[in-house]
Amino acid sequence: MINRETSDYYDNGFGKEVDIREILSKYTKHWKWFLFSIFFFMCYGYVYLKLQIPRYKLETDILIRDEKGNRSGDQKDLLQQLNLNSSAKVIDNEIEILKSNTLMEKVVSSLGLQTSYYVQNRFSKIFQYKTLPFNVELLNASRRAYSKNWPINYLNDQQIEFNGKTVPLNYPVHTDAGLLIITSTKQKPQYHNIYVHFGSVEIMAESYIDRLQIEPVTKSSTVLKITLTDAIPQRGKDVLNKLVDVYNDAGIEDKNITTSNQLKFIEDRIVDISKELDSVEQNVQDYKSSNNIIDISSESGMFLSNVKDNDAELQKIKIQFGILNNLESYLHNNNYQIKMPSTLGVVDPTILGLVQQLGEAQLKREGLLRTIPETNPVVSSIDDEIKAIKETIEQTIQNVKSGLKINEDFLEKQSKKFNSIIKDVPSKERGLIDVMRKQEVKNSLFTYLLQKREETALALATTTADGRTVNAAKGGNFPVSPVRDTIYLIFFIMGLLIPALIIFLKDIFNFKISKRSDIEKLTDTPILAEISYAGNSSMEVFAVLRPRSMVSEQIRTLRTNLQFIGSENDIRVLLFTSNISGEGKSFVSLNLGASLAAIDKKVIILELDLRKPKLSASLGILSDTGISNYLIGKVDYKDIIRPIPQQANYFIIASGPVPPNPAELLSNGKIGVLIAELKKEFDYILLDAPPVGLVTDPQILSKWADATLFIVRHNYTIKNRIGLIDEFYRKKAFKNLNIIFNSIERGSSYGYGYDYGYGYGYYSEDKHKKGFLFNLWRAKRK
Repeated sequence: MINRETSDYYDNGFGKEVDIREILSKYTKHWKWFLFSIFFFMCYGYVYLKLQIPRYKLETDILIRDEKGNRSGDQKDLLQQLNLNSSAKVIDNEIEILKSNTLMEKVVSSLGLQTSYYVQNRFSKIFQYKTLPFNVELLNASRRAYSKNWPINYLNDQQIEFNGKTVPLNYPVHTDAGLLIITSTKQKPQYHNIYVHFGSVEIMAESYIDRLQIEPVTKSSTVLKITLTDAIPQRGKDVLNKLVDVYNDAGIEDKNITTSNQLKFIEDRIVDISKELDSVEQNVQDYKSSNNIIDISSESGMFLSNVKDNDAELQKIKIQFGILNNLESYLHNNNYQIKMPSTLGVVDPTILGLVQQLGEAQLKREGLLRTIPETNPVVSSIDDEIKAIKETIEQTIQNVKSGLKINEDFLEKQSKKFNSIIKDVPSKERGLIDVMRKQEVKNSLFTYLLQKREETALALATTTADGRTVNAAKGGNFPVSPVRDTIYLIFFIMGLLIPALIIFLKDIFNFKISKRSDIEKLTDTPILAEISYAGNSSMEVFAVLRPRSMVSEQIRTLRTNLQFIGSENDIRVLLFTSNISGEGKSFVSLNLGASLAAIDKKVIILELDLRKPKLSASLGILSDTGISNYLIGKVDYKDIIRPIPQQANYFIIASGPVPPNPAELLSNGKIGVLIAELKKEFDYILLDAPPVGLVTDPQILSKWADATLFIVRHNYTIKNRIGLIDEFYRKKAFKNLNIIFNSIERGSSYGYGYDYGYGYGYYSEDKHKKGFLFNLWRAKRK
């Protein structure tokens, strides 16, 4: 019996290692498919590139002014006094505003981008922008206006063909698309068969927003880089430049609204104070006339001056109380639509600072509502911030009021003191002082309001945008997509991966034995030999008819390897079986017997597949009498021995008629007697048994066999069938069990590092059709 060292003789070597060449050979043998796949995908990539519309990248840079950080101290204080909207911009908010639908829709409408034009070539569309001799404006769309592309053809300076209908230029006309007007642009016509597509402003704005990217140049920078991809470079530049203009206009408009409200308040107050001042001056004039008063003494003048100053301060405090009360009423109202009241006259810096923060928060909220709904958590966060600021302002107002109340009480005491002194003044002079004091108070307030009106009007006239263009829109010299080299690389990789994936999946889902390592992974049963695919002539005696073929040489190798099972005297009866029919056990047994007979050994083969005999029929030998007749005692074994004509010293006993009970016949003991008698006359006895996976006949015959050769066929035997062989090997159900890997197809790599069909100087006598590349090479040689 074969020992472990002998088993290692077969198993150790390249077959147990991870052979890179073996792995690669699974793919390289299909090189034609790889070549075809790469060629196909590269052609597909070429067509794909032709169908794609080139996209160009345009960019512009704008500076968002950081007003808090860039203003000088005097200017900052002045603008705080005027209570203008001078909050520093939050970069993230400005990015959202720039990407808002409101601004982009204005850009689309201004440039007329909702209407697009293109010329159709063989592969793709060529979009046009400001290059056509006409411009189409849809005044009233029909139901079909947006559902199709409308053909349009320029005829002459007065006529256009729209959807097959001739219409005049520069006049509104009714068409299938609706009411439209086509105006002349004085451009020279370059194309015919132009198509126009009408789209909505909203959808087109969304399209541009999706292709718009805005990000700061650095984390701490207030310079924003705005990039846009577009099929037409000039159109992309116009969109970016227009977007910056619309953004700046919107910022100026927001600022002017607040400043205009402040200016209106000041003007209304000036009108009221002017009326009050006229009334007071008339009272002074009437009093002087009625009392014949021309001048007042210098002492009275000094006293009057002090009284006036005291009354002026008291009046200012009352004005501040009124402003603070208005501010408190505004704080208690949660309607954001109501404009914030003016804080003119409030001198407390804390309140001014808090009011400025409140204004900034409300502007920030209004900016966010342009892009996100009011239910968004970000808006809620801003609302909470506004609420907190309002509460702080209310507390501060109470504190300021307390301070003003103290000042008011003090001034009231001073006023009472002055009034008691005035009692000592002559009544006429005292009356004059009263009326003149009122005149001075109204006059100083009127002068103050006039000054503030001029300052506010100046601020309104000099309002600047928050953004300043650093670099106008540029770029578009070369397309950024599709990238030709990248596309070809992707399709080249696809050309490699698709067939590789198919081969890999085919290998994964292949449940049949395809290589030697598949057997070695499933069983420790030694593999005695490998035999190549013999073609359609599977039952020929290759060892005789084709002695120089690869199969014949492998049969001789098998013959030589028999010595590793045991000595010649020990191994004389060989049992051939397999899992199922068709794995080549009859072919292997027939050719091994012929090879043994070729070295002057007397060999006989017994056709023991009593159910489906094929061997004798393939050799052209009659099977009217045979083993089945011998087993029932009808004939003597010598009468059924027949020579095989193709090889000397080679004999066969045919199966004979098919019996109804083959297993019982093989178990009656006569087969053992037959083998014992044949051993006396023959050097080797080959038992061609039926498949062990179907019947029990091989196990019955195994008791008389010195060795069992189990046939496994390449790309035929199911992998899970190897488990049965391994079970036989471990349980020693068959003596000297070995595997023969049979019918390995041409080009299938195996454990010794070469492909079947190549190597060692042997040739195949089969005539194979030469490939296309070989014929092409041979034609060149000629």
